[in-house]
Amino acid sequence: MTRTDPSVPADLASIVAAHGKSVAAGDNAAVLADFLPDRIGQLIASADVPTPLRSAEVQSIADVGDGYFDAVIRYTKPDDSWFELRSRWVRDAEGIWRTFSVRNIPDTPPWMDLTGPSADGLDIPHWDALRDGRMLLQRCSACRTWAWSPRPICPTCHEFDMRWEQVEPVGTVYSWTRTWQAFTKESTGHLPYVVVLVELPHAGARRVLGVLADADGVTPTIGSTVRGEIEQPPDDEHWPLVRWHLEGTTS
Repeated sequence: MTRTDPSVPADLASIVAAHGKSVAAGDNAAVLADFLPDRIGQLIASADVPTPLRSAEVQSIADVGDGYFDAVIRYTKPDDSWFELRSRWVRDAEGIWRTFSVRNIPDTPPWMDLTGPSADGLDIPHWDALRDGRMLLQRCSACRTWAWSPRPICPTCHEFDMRWEQVEPVGTVYSWTRTWQAFTKESTGHLPYVVVLVELPHAGARRVLGVLADADGVTPTIGSTVRGEIEQPPDDEHWPLVRWHLEGTTS
């Protein structure tokens, strides 16, 4: 049964329902016609949609502010199993409802195959510590300068005794970007996502890259406080990841 926000325009409800039927029927021309023209390339890789599909049913449509509406559509496979996609809709310049973004539900961030120790092995202590729920960064034993990324020699005093020390995963957003392209196969179904460059005050203002959790519809502010949560991988083939949460949104 569809749960529709009273503020949802009636014409959007019918368009969303028709869109779901087009996806289920494999009518790619109709599906692409619903996308914002300048986002077709990104949206094609945004969701992981198996085929064939038997039916589609709109579960909910909700006003999420700034003229955007989120629709959840449940798709049923021939074996009666199902999955859900969440699409975000907005009126284009001509007043026509178009799909702005789409992703699989749940929108858990992907586990990337590219993570893990580098070929030279310098960062192995960092990754091993993440398995224990700790974040370690390099620090020179002589001048106490922090270093990241890992290196065999201190960038300040050129001492070779670089050690690993635990750092509290709390920092501020130095920079960020929203990624719409599936640069790796694991990204499919998780677009868009926000990558943040986090400055760590407890590690000499070193900066680390990471994914911002719960970032749908969020525009981070430079200088905002973020806290990292170390999440363990779902299998032995992947490494733990630090997901960054804006202050006040940590789960």
